[in-house]
This record gives sequence, C-alpha cells and structure tokens, in this order.
Amino acid sequence: MDVPTGQAPPPRHLDVRRLGLLRDLERLGTVTAVAGRAHLTPTAVSQQLKTLEREAGASLLRRVGRRVELTDAGRVLCEAAGEVEQALERVQARWDDYHGEVRGTVRLSVFPTAAQGLLPHLLTALSRHPGLELEVVEADLHGDEYAARTDLADVVLAHRASVDGAWSGAVSQALWRRRGVRVVDLVEEPLDVGVPPGHPLAGTTRPVRVEDVRAETWVGVPAGWPFDRALLAWFAAAGAPAPQVTHRFADLRTQQALVGAGHGLALLPRHAARLGDAGSGPASGSGARSGAGRPVLLPTAEPVQTRRIAALARADQAERAAVRVVLEALREVAPRYRGHAAVPTAPTVRGDREGG
Repeated sequence: MDVPTGQAPPPRHLDVRRLGLLRDLERLGTVTAVAGRAHLTPTAVSQQLKTLEREAGASLLRRVGRRVELTDAGRVLCEAAGEVEQALERVQARWDDYHGEVRGTVRLSVFPTAAQGLLPHLLTALSRHPGLELEVVEADLHGDEYAARTDLADVVLAHRASVDGAWSGAVSQALWRRRGVRVVDLVEEPLDVGVPPGHPLAGTTRPVRVEDVRAETWVGVPAGWPFDRALLAWFAAAGAPAPQVTHRFADLRTQQALVGAGHGLALLPRHAARLGDAGSGPASGSGARSGAGRPVLLPTAEPVQTRRIAALARADQAERAAVRVVLEALREVAPRYRGHAAVPTAPTVRGDREGG
C-alpha cells in the first residue's frame, strides 16, 4: 500500500467510515480483526484502506512480515480520526438530548461476580430507557487486559487489587493515553480469608494475621490475577514467604466449594462470596457463615486487602448518550452490590460468554 509522499497533495474528502477502519486497525492490530468488527471481509477492509491512502495522498500503512502497521503519516491521521469520532459522538449525544430519548446498542463486558452482583440492578435501572439495547458478554481477564477490552466493548466492568495502585498502572502510560480510557469507580470490596467451617479459625472474632495462616495451603486464582497479587502482597507485607497455592481456578464457586470441603483456604471477595445466600447466614461480620459446607469469611489484619470495581470506557464512546446513561446507571446501582434481584424483561439483552 506504499504511496510516494514527497509531493502529496493536501488530504481532502476523507471518508469518515474509512477513517474508522484505520482507527480500528491501530486498536485491534490485524485486518482480520477489523473485518470481524466491521462485518466485512478482510479483502474489503484492505480495499477501503487503499482507497483512504489515495484520498490522503500518503502512505498510511507498511507491511512487516505478515502484518501491517501504521506509518508516521498513518499515526497522525489516526489520532486526528479519533478527534473526529469524539466530535461525531458529541453531535449524536446533543441530538439525542434534544429529542429527549436514549436509543442504540451498548456493548457491555462483565466479569462473573459483577454480572451476578450488578447486572440485575443495572437492567432494572435501564428499563426506564426502552430504546436502549444492552448487549452483554462475560469475560474474566488478567488485570492488564481490561483497558484493551475497551476496543471490543463500549463499557467494560473491570476489577483490580488495591495493591495495584492506579488503573493506569495496569498498562503502559503511553498505551493508556493513546486509548483515552475513562474510569468510573463503583465499588471497593474487602477481600476476606475463607476457611472451612471446621477450621480452628472459624470461630475467631479477630482479623486474621498472616502468621495465623502462613503454613496453610491455598486455593487461588490464575497467577497474576488481582486476587493472586493481593494474596502475595499480604504475605510480603508481613515478611512471610509466598503462600503455597495448590489449586487455581477462575471460577469463584469452585474455590468456595473446595474451601468449604476442607481442601484449603482462599482469599475471597466478601460481597460476591455471599451472593445468592440470602437467608442462609449472617450478611456481615467476622466469622459469618454463608451456609453449611461453605467457607467462613474472616477479615484480614493490616494491611487490609480490597479489590476495586470500576467501569472503563474509551473517551470517544463515553460521548455517546446511551453509554453515558449506562455509566450513570452503574453509579446509581453500585451501592446495591451486596444483594441481587430478579432480572427484568426490559431492556432487550443479548448475551454471550467468553472464558471463565
């Protein structure tokens, strides 16, 4: 696709849809991925990008092996295209505000416990907007993958351990700035030590110290995930060797089942671990049991471990009226994260699942 740039005329009549394809290529990395998102064939995407190069009068892409990457001119145009996208979203938002209604589809990516604890309340709140369609995909990710997920979803529910610091620390600062990710903080949730019902600590009334459990075996999450980093940080702060994690699962219920059966301890999110157990045990407090054969949850001693849940959205998508409504609704329902409710019939929801 190389085009001589020495005497290129000023670009004019650039097609907004083709600029969008260039932006998608920068974000997604391959023509095939762009084609999938745009519901086009890879050949059609390549042809559209060649046409954009002719319109711009400059080489925007270069081939590196089997891949293509943006030239300097391509990056400049891509950055400008991002400004165009945001401007168009602002125009659409003002037009929607003028008509007094919110319409359109919002793609929401959720991790499992957020789906259980927040999604029912979110759907109830969004039922006030019958023209809004929520398209939900479940994806449990490594901490530094959530920002990249904003390329595929309009709103991404993400979580991280408090020991990770700022959200932008999860990826390189340059990548964070380029993506223009906005963060809406929703929930800070304590991480408790889950012990089997018959464990000597099960009846304690004080926070658990690392020295109380340093010889125990643990049921954990995949290495590098937020709870894994929190467990390692808790032990390290006490000057203890890394804990012995014998089993690792992404699914919270699997961890709870093993701990409840006496096969180790786990660091569990307090409210998520109690979802679905209303009436079977105390809702809060040290040593609260969530039912027979289920873990007893005990708070950690200093430094207290927590996880933070937030909604992430790219700046251009956050300009959309429908996305703004979803973000505002998430803020509204976040305090109800401890409970759950029946899923209403509106708005229309399409769902899918990826991974754990």
